Amino acid sequence: MAIEQLNEQRNHWAFLAAVITNCTAALARAFSGSKRKLKLVQPDDFINKDFKKIIQQILGKQSSNKKPELSSGYKKHIQDARVKGLAGPW
Repeated sequence: MAIEQLNEQRNHWAFLAAVITNCTAALARAFSGSKRKLKLVQPDDFINKDFKKIIQQILGKQSSNKKPELSSGYKKHIQDARVKGLAGPW
């Protein structure tokens, strides 16, 4: 039942809210003459994070706070940057 509620919220109401928010922001940007890039809102932004965690526990997809594993190509670039003395978020 909880999974059905999540699907209904995401597919109907959260999608509708995201469309309205994005269109309103685009219209405001068009009339203001701003050249800044829009930050688009996703339907998942309107769903409660606690509810998402409960659904993940139900489905057995326990979320972890680990950083995603980098591919070997990215590791090579990071090591190359360290050798050159460049600073970064790593």
